[in-house]
Amino acid sequence: MKRRCHTLVLGLAAGAASLMAGSALAQCVTFDPVVLSGNFDPFSPTGTTVQTLTVTAHRPPAVGGRKTQEVDFIYLRRPDTPSSLAIVQTATGGQILENPPGHVLDPNNTNANEIELNFGGVGQPDVQTFTVTVTVPSGADLPAGATDLFLDLKYFCKRTGGAADESGIDPHSLDVRINVLSALQASFVGPALDFGEIGGLTTAALPSTPNSVKQRTGAIRVASSGPYSVALTSANQFRMTYPGGSLATANQRIAYSLDFLGQTKTTASPTFTTVTCQRAGLSGQYLAVTPTLAEGGAGKAPAPNYQDILTVTVTPLAVPPPSTPVPCM
Repeated sequence: MKRRCHTLVLGLAAGAASLMAGSALAQCVTFDPVVLSGNFDPFSPTGTTVQTLTVTAHRPPAVGGRKTQEVDFIYLRRPDTPSSLAIVQTATGGQILENPPGHVLDPNNTNANEIELNFGGVGQPDVQTFTVTVTVPSGADLPAGATDLFLDLKYFCKRTGGAADESGIDPHSLDVRINVLSALQASFVGPALDFGEIGGLTTAALPSTPNSVKQRTGAIRVASSGPYSVALTSANQFRMTYPGGSLATANQRIAYSLDFLGQTKTTASPTFTTVTCQRAGLSGQYLAVTPTLAEGGAGKAPAPNYQDILTVTVTPLAVPPPSTPVPCM
């Protein structure tokens, strides 16, 4: 698993795969499993996975002199199949993965966008092979770990020995298995957490002071393929001071509280409990960061740059994570 930790430093201020093919087409054809090797990083701009694989197909033994003679088929996407996933018949370059209902199969003619397996008469070999090229482009929003993408099979089956032909849809016929790395991106978004000039604001007036004055809000944007943990620390235990100022001196510090991931941190309760979050997906989630003044600037030593440093550490986790992840926002 890929473990890349992101640490964001926030300033507060104030003045003053594997491709697995399962059993398909009962009494018609089955496929041996094939493996898509390597790891997939959805965040890598050059992370596209392209591999050519050989698939071995078997027709079942004859029953009463009847046996599969020819199978024509394509694969169909399911609702959870990434739209960017592509499967091509290597020999023809034809796309054989389509959105349902897919095109009408034509077993009487060669079609570059269909797989045609001709086993021949009853006495011919029961094994056929064909090659496919599987492409998983960078940016596919897949969950971390061994991820299974199931595809349906649309088929037309001809049989020997007077058996009737058959056509239909075989659900979950193909399992595309790919190993997705646990990785993430994180950044701070929104305006700086700056209270501006608060030299005229008294502590006693804070309860009736509008939030637009005493509160600021930003967010940590996290995009991840897997679960992740979030930790936070304050350099000054949720107090702002100025360069050269002393946190031990009352008029050289300004206390505040911080709301983040359901926890309210203050100087009296400064320890943030690390949170294990569910995967954010590639579209990302926004984790609100909201500091609120607990003291005004009136009576404090004049200085243009009271500040504290918040450090937020966002870490991708192995799958499954050590603790149960929760929804985070």
